Amino acid sequence: MKSLFHGNFDKIRPLAYQMRPKNLTEYVGQEEVIGSRSVLRNLIDKGKIVNSIFFGPPGTGKTSLAELISGELEYTFEKLNATTANLSDFREVVEKAKRRIEMENRRTLLFLDEIHRFNKLQQDALLPYTEDGLIVLIGATTENPYYNLNNALLSRCMVFEFKRLDAGHIEKLIKAGVEKLGLKELSKPMTETILELARGDARTALNYVELYGNTWDTLSEDEIRELFKKRKEGYHKKEDKYNIISAFIKSIRGSDPDAAIYWLARMLDGGEDPKYIARRLMIHASEDVGMANPEAMLICHAAMDSAEKIGMPEVRIILSQATIYLAISSKSNSCETAIDTALAEIRVGNLQEVPKHLTKQHSNMYKYPHAYEGNFVDQEYMDRPGRYYVPGENKNEKLIQQKLTKLWKDKK
Repeated sequence: MKSLFHGNFDKIRPLAYQMRPKNLTEYVGQEEVIGSRSVLRNLIDKGKIVNSIFFGPPGTGKTSLAELISGELEYTFEKLNATTANLSDFREVVEKAKRRIEMENRRTLLFLDEIHRFNKLQQDALLPYTEDGLIVLIGATTENPYYNLNNALLSRCMVFEFKRLDAGHIEKLIKAGVEKLGLKELSKPMTETILELARGDARTALNYVELYGNTWDTLSEDEIRELFKKRKEGYHKKEDKYNIISAFIKSIRGSDPDAAIYWLARMLDGGEDPKYIARRLMIHASEDVGMANPEAMLICHAAMDSAEKIGMPEVRIILSQATIYLAISSKSNSCETAIDTALAEIRVGNLQEVPKHLTKQHSNMYKYPHAYEGNFVDQEYMDRPGRYYVPGENKNEKLIQQKLTKLWKDKK
């Protein structure tokens, strides 16, 4: 039974919480996920739901939709956050779900937020319960699940991608929030400011509406707008974001550590996710540095791991170190060129047969390199000669070229 004070408690909760939709009709956005012709909507209309992963940016309605589905199907809604929960918490939910089935014949929907934070062992522990139907699992993540979740878990779930809400959706929520707070209609400049700052995040938009409601009677609208703008100054327009990321990458590629650090600072000051920056660094460690300095991959892998475990402001120092390291490293794009050249040949139908002596059936014809001096023997590994990896003109790859020339004579 709800507390006598439950109604009053709801009134003091943040506006974003109060504005959560009560039914699917009130739900705003994500038409591809929950629209009238979507797979998920058809399942719900038939009284069904499957284990799912909701993947997308913050403030796009993942939690709200999970709660609505639970209500529509009359399931009990349980919620855990993988950043703080452990397997003991999960098992407690499972035990309650068992009792609920036995005593009430009522199923349970478990919403596991930040599911990518569970390690491999923890993710594996979910598998039996996603198979026996005791609970329906909906995991939410801001990270790409195909990179961050176990294949075994993914194979048992449907993945639904949530997109940032467009301006029309956010403006609809702003107007509803203003009405909820009993405020006068926002001016067009104020609405545009909030839209710009929210960047498709409903929660952020409603937080700004609530801030406006708390300050409108003490500050002028111009003062409030100026206060809001300072919170994300210099990095809140969509085109600014992609231009700054582009400048960051090109500064690293161009070996200018000062410029790279400046654009890194602009991104961090603008509220960019450090994990996103770390992923970009990891890509460019291979794309632009590659074999010229293979240790760059290790540095950037450490930075990416740190971005997962250490938040701002401390992670800024680690990202700075990785950025400077990449910028001052020798450059080579030979790895990217090698794979792209091979893929281009394959895609136009230039396919080769596996040489006979490399097949399993004729393994007796294969010369085992470790049985020869220098762990090398001259034999063919392709049906037709091909040149994909071309070492760059840097110290490390010049040594690689010398080695290949010595081993393969005139073949490499």
